[in-house]
Amino acid sequence: MQTLASIRISQLKTEEAQEALKRSLGLWKDLAPEDPNVPDFAVRISLTRLLMEVNLEFEALEVLERLILEYDQSVEAWYLGGWCLYLLAEKQEAPKDIKDDEESPRHASLVASREWLKQSLKLYDLLQYEDERLHEHALELVQGMNQEIGEDMDDSEAEGEVEGEDWEDEEVEADSDDDHEMGDS
Repeated sequence: MQTLASIRISQLKTEEAQEALKRSLGLWKDLAPEDPNVPDFAVRISLTRLLMEVNLEFEALEVLERLILEYDQSVEAWYLGGWCLYLLAEKQEAPKDIKDDEESPRHASLVASREWLKQSLKLYDLLQYEDERLHEHALELVQGMNQEIGEDMDDSEAEGEVEGEDWEDEEVEADSDDDHEMGDS
């Protein structure tokens, strides 16, 4: 079904590609992760790319969330989730589970997108992932979102805590030096 969808995409027959992808997804999406009929991880990653290409972002996000639950160390799955949420934001849409009455669907999707992309960037560094284009695109998206919705407060607070901890440690070291000098007198 995915191969057929890919052919239909190249033929610019988007509706037929969407139907083929929905049929593909329908064959296994309700099965347990350990079921042998569930496609391999890489096949499902390819499926999400195709779903996104034919504007089925909600379906792609559903697959990506499942992939992350199965294996949360996939740089590509986190990246694609972030990109998918970004595409939803561009359409002024958000998944039901992240809508907030106080925020627009666009804002909610951008916040969620940034979190997914930041996780992909952390894993990229941690695992020494080698897809430079993925890294550059994720950084570009995060920077663009920071300009639109502001810096992530969690990052600012975390940096402040680390700096505060270092300052406190230096103060403790200075106090213990003074105590040591006083003991020598």
